[in-house]
Amino acid sequence: MVRSLEPIERWTIFRTNHGTDAHLRRVDSIDAVFPHQPVVVSGTVTREPKIIPRRHVVFSIRDKTGEIDCAAYEPTQDLRKAAQLLIVDDIVEAFGGVRPKSGECPVTVNLEKLNVVKLAPKVVFRNPLCQRCGKHMESMGVGQGFRCKRCGFRSSTLQKEAVEEKRALKTGLYVTSVRSQRHLTKPLSRYGLEKSCQPKRMISGWFGVNV
Repeated sequence: MVRSLEPIERWTIFRTNHGTDAHLRRVDSIDAVFPHQPVVVSGTVTREPKIIPRRHVVFSIRDKTGEIDCAAYEPTQDLRKAAQLLIVDDIVEAFGGVRPKSGECPVTVNLEKLNVVKLAPKVVFRNPLCQRCGKHMESMGVGQGFRCKRCGFRSSTLQKEAVEEKRALKTGLYVTSVRSQRHLTKPLSRYGLEKSCQPKRMISGWFGVNV
């Protein structure tokens, strides 16, 4: 609040761009991403996330025009945890500033947000169940079949079973922690509250004088 000690001649209201993502620019393809530009770019995960020193997570996305790395740094907390759960063929939108190539590090999107658009099925292969006692069997070696430690049953014809595993990650938007947000970063609490026109009604006297 500002208390004026002299008559007010005029006043102006400015609409702030803080907390609006005004710095981000959506691009149509990965080949339109250039260093030093904050972007929103879509792609399919092509490389399993890996943890590099200081607990940062790096993965790659691709579209028909190219491939680019994305990095979620340790201070981003929930965003970094979400990035770590990605698998190949997940479809995502990456939000963030673009870091130029440096040494062995390629051009990289430094993530401020991650929108998980579509999850790929995660298939794991498990040893077959014993046909006698129903317990999981163990492999006897490559090409040697399986045996059950519990009842001793053996088989050279059984194969590993493909099972779709439930994903811990869910679709949706993941935002960096508050401590690492830019002043322009739009918080989750602001989604759905966007304003695109001037206010229909002003509050009379809000600035401390009669009108």
